[in-house]
Amino acid sequence: MYLGALLATSGLIAVVYRPHAAWREARPARYSVRSGRRLAWSHTVRLAAGVVAMIIGLLMAGFELAR
Repeated sequence: MYLGALLATSGLIAVVYRPHAAWREARPARYSVRSGRRLAWSHTVRLAAGVVAMIIGLLMAGFELAR
């Protein structure tokens, strides 16, 4: 008898608590995706700038040697 009441109460609490828990998890996940995307783009821009600088440096060195 007590076990049935305990299971019913815990089931009711789980159903009532679930939507609140989902919203608590969804909002930080959304911000995490945004900040992760921003971080990935900043790394990509730095990498691309480094590659461009290296290519320009190699071209300048090649033109200096060809003179």
